[in-house]
Amino acid sequence: MTSDTVPTDPSVLNTTVLSNFAAIDRIGLVAHLAGICTVPVVKHELNAGVQTHPYLQPALDALHDTILVAPFSETVANRDDVVRSHLDPGESQAFALADTHHGRLLTDDGDARTFAKQQDVTVVGSVGLLLTALNAGRITEATANDWLQTWIDDYDYYVPYRTIDE
Repeated sequence: MTSDTVPTDPSVLNTTVLSNFAAIDRIGLVAHLAGICTVPVVKHELNAGVQTHPYLQPALDALHDTILVAPFSETVANRDDVVRSHLDPGESQAFALADTHHGRLLTDDGDARTFAKQQDVTVVGSVGLLLTALNAGRITEATANDWLQTWIDDYDYYVPYRTIDE
């Protein structure tokens, strides 16, 4: 889905968070968050990855149906050019959009999280989104723990704890 405008107070997804929720077939949990969007290079990364990782298809489909692929203005592109030396393309574009529009970066990538925090950009990862869904009553703690365990066991997700309440 594309638009000519970026949401107010955007929550900008990179590939890591999208792939985690696609892996548990719960992309809808992310797709309906307020201000949710992503950047063009993330769509490209998902396109490239879906052949070897078919579970990514729901995330790619969501970019056509429910998750905005935000426009990339000259201001965002200039910020991306500066950041590109620090981060990979998906993280760089997502950071640039979040930073330029005073939003949040949704990523699990360690380098991107560290860089964003150094730049005073709010960062939320997959576990943070699980907590948000839990606190909103959209999932139970048992469900959050099951999904976290799946990421850890089946997709080599690194997190320093094994349950959501830790």
